[in-house]
Amino acid sequence: MRTLLRLAGFRAALIYTTLLLLAMALVLGLLYGRLANNTRLAQDNLIWREAAALSFLHQRDGLRGLAQAVDALGGQDSYRASYVRLSDGLGHFIAGNLRAFPTLHTTDADGWLRFAEAGAPVRARGLQLDKNLVLLVGHNIADGENLLAASRQAFALALLAMLLVGLGGGAFLARRGLQQIDAIGAALKPVMDGDLSTRLSLRREGAEWQALETQINAMLAQLEKLMGATRQVSDNLAHDLRAPLTRLRARLEGLLAETDTPDMAAALEDVDGLLKSFNALLALSRLDSGVTKLTAGTVDVVALLADVHELFAPVFEDGDMHLAISCADGLSLSGDADLLAQALVNLLENALTHAAIKGSTVTLSAQRADDAVILSLADGGAGIAPAQREQAMARFVQLDESRAQGGSGLGLSLAAAICTHHGGALVLRDNAPGLKAELHLPQKS
Repeated sequence: MRTLLRLAGFRAALIYTTLLLLAMALVLGLLYGRLANNTRLAQDNLIWREAAALSFLHQRDGLRGLAQAVDALGGQDSYRASYVRLSDGLGHFIAGNLRAFPTLHTTDADGWLRFAEAGAPVRARGLQLDKNLVLLVGHNIADGENLLAASRQAFALALLAMLLVGLGGGAFLARRGLQQIDAIGAALKPVMDGDLSTRLSLRREGAEWQALETQINAMLAQLEKLMGATRQVSDNLAHDLRAPLTRLRARLEGLLAETDTPDMAAALEDVDGLLKSFNALLALSRLDSGVTKLTAGTVDVVALLADVHELFAPVFEDGDMHLAISCADGLSLSGDADLLAQALVNLLENALTHAAIKGSTVTLSAQRADDAVILSLADGGAGIAPAQREQAMARFVQLDESRAQGGSGLGLSLAAAICTHHGGALVLRDNAPGLKAELHLPQKS
């Protein structure tokens, strides 16, 4: 129910049903009032007619004729029995079928009496025929009361049925709208994976859905155009900047061989850092724009970690550090081995830059967790405070304590983008001491 209440379509249907119920309750209330009034008038008219007939007999035949008529009327055995009592001014019984004056339940302002006789409701009227003669004429109103009770029940059931139909219809329409949205979301899944050429089919019923799909298609067309222009600029930058930087590096390397000076070596390191940052930024751009496609295949996690360990173990030894490896046997996942290796390389380079503690051990590991594989790198450096971990994965972000150690601020960003490309996520945890970076990757992407 809480999920339904969050749907705008269901809330609109609920409001409409409430207004309709109020209107219907007002109409049914007026009808019930009219029915009750007409029923009461019919009962009163019947009593008045009997009282008028008895009054006429009294005027014509006197007390004896009236008493005989009263006994005859009260002696009728019918479902609509009349209740009459003729008494003198002191209340002594003379004739009729009410030997004792009944115990009254109510008496309204117009002089109408209400009592029960033999379990049946009776509405009556008292008349003074002369100074010493009182006539009480009543009638069984069970039929009218039953009719009103049945009407109340029918009206209540009608309101309940309308409420249920309104809620059911609102839930159906809301669910159907949600299904349409889910269908649109599923159709746009390729866009989330970078395929901007995807378009909606415009086959759904309803002009409003077709209008929405037309707007989404127009937006996708414009987005594809803009991303194409951005991609063109990126390719131009790759051609115009990377080639000159590579040539500059080659010249600096040649000059360094001829003139081994600290300034020349520093300039070469700066060019290497610039090329590295440029390549990382270009890789991020290609991942985000969908240019880099995921080449899905079965990745042997044990072999992947072994290759990366073999490549970086000597580098860590040169820094008086130890790179350990821990991996469960038989681990595999579906993904792009080259991109995953790039993510691990970024994490290792990040550890060499920001956690270069002599004598420390950096552990490269892999383990299975439900339907996922977790590749992790744990170092023994200063770590990252929990409040800064999300910020550390943003592009070009270097925490204050890391600025003096260099770097471009793109290593964690590229690893996170590769994880996202595989349907996973990069999670940073405390290694106590140090930082533990985990690549959570689904086994089947």
